[in-house]
Amino acid sequence: MNEKLDGLLKKIKEPKYIFILGAVGVIIIIISSFFTGNGAKTAKNEKFDREEYRLSLQNDVKKIVAEISGDKKATVLITLENGIRYSYADDTKDDLSTTGGENSEETKRKESSHITIKNASGDEEALVITENMPEVRGVAVICTGGDDEYLAENITNAIMATLNITSKRVYVTGKN
Repeated sequence: MNEKLDGLLKKIKEPKYIFILGAVGVIIIIISSFFTGNGAKTAKNEKFDREEYRLSLQNDVKKIVAEISGDKKATVLITLENGIRYSYADDTKDDLSTTGGENSEETKRKESSHITIKNASGDEEALVITENMPEVRGVAVICTGGDDEYLAENITNAIMATLNITSKRVYVTGKN
């Protein structure tokens, strides 16, 4: 068994076999880049902007209101507290130096910098750890039957549960 293995190792060490193995490896790498490169999204492509987020929430709430009230033409307006906040990966270095002598003194210095990555186009961008969506400031709903106390309470409760906000931030009224 060892003789067969030794013979195989000797053949592999020949230059033409090393070249063939290297070429096969390069081809595998090139082929794999086609499968991951086109389908994979970069963090920049996945980022939402504030207005897209607000409109998405409005559409979701409008669907809920339509299901509860039966009004397919209900008006929903959502206001947001602030913009999207990103938390970035950073590299922090602590430097502690001590001066000698009788009155020794310690100096502590902290250096911090964001960790950057290269995207598919070759540009560098900071590595995003978390993306915090803006908080909902308020929701206004105008729908048929919104003046009915029972219906307004059901709509308010559904919005509170969906958006994780208090009833003070929700206003429901009927159409005139």
